[in-house]
Amino acid sequence: MKPRWMCGALVAVAWAGSAAAGEMVTATLVGGSRVTAPLLRRNDDGVVLDLGFDVLQIPAKKLLDVRSEESAVPVDGDHEHDIFRTARLEAREVPELVKRFGEAVVMVRNPGGLGTGFLISRDGHLVTNYHVVENNTRLQVTLFRKTDKGFEKNEFRKVRIVALQPLRDLAILQLDPDETKGKLPEPVVLNDRDDLRVGDLVFAIGNPAGLERSVTQGIVSSTTRTIDQMRLIQTDAAINPGNSGGPIFNARGEVVAVACAGAAVFEGLAFGIPANELIDFLVHRDTYPYDESQPQNGVTYLPPPFQPGLPAEGVKSLIPTP
Repeated sequence: MKPRWMCGALVAVAWAGSAAAGEMVTATLVGGSRVTAPLLRRNDDGVVLDLGFDVLQIPAKKLLDVRSEESAVPVDGDHEHDIFRTARLEAREVPELVKRFGEAVVMVRNPGGLGTGFLISRDGHLVTNYHVVENNTRLQVTLFRKTDKGFEKNEFRKVRIVALQPLRDLAILQLDPDETKGKLPEPVVLNDRDDLRVGDLVFAIGNPAGLERSVTQGIVSSTTRTIDQMRLIQTDAAINPGNSGGPIFNARGEVVAVACAGAAVFEGLAFGIPANELIDFLVHRDTYPYDESQPQNGVTYLPPPFQPGLPAEGVKSLIPTP
């Protein structure tokens, strides 16, 4: 829905820790696999590990990080923040992460189309794009639950709009507890460290063109792309109409961005709203409450009028005195 577009792609890797040759290290590969072995050599090209019976050379572009066993950063547990949670998770294979968090990804329908959203709390709060719900009050959310016979659709029609932020293209919705009856899947975990790097593996789950629970994978092409005065994450993971509002995960399964745009003409060109922007919106959601009785909700803030050639004193003279 309302795709936007731009370009660029780079690959890089950053090293974590300060392991020296001969130390026991754990190398985390793109995709989540890990290898623990003595370090023989490390440089910008990658690492060389001693497997005892063989020598393993891992190129830099295949690495997420390399940490010594002594200096390994412990994985943080969940931190509850009102209606959302943050954590530092362990790197895992993408299929394992999809299995864990895939059910938290939902389809959001309005009378004119559809998008994606994702659950952030056990109380039924979910996030999507503002443009997915723009000018609509009748919304339907579809949850996909895994059963012995496959995936089962659970449809919820009592969907409340909690808050809207048009300038950041974000919206918070909430499912009715009388409909959900407390039977909701594990919500996603948000990344609050702003540590995403160019070249990092990411994957998205969404409903492009209504194709439910589609998973796409790519890398981060840029972390500082600016479009329409918004800072966005650029990725080559496929994002199409219907993906809007869905989560973009890192290799640990933490949400690092909200999918918001893809290129209609070019392949490998997609964008997401950084997780720190989402967290700021969630923390300050009381500033952007939705109320059907207030027609100005969802307002777009307009710039002040500009008259060429009018000096600052002239502007002051236009302001009525009390």
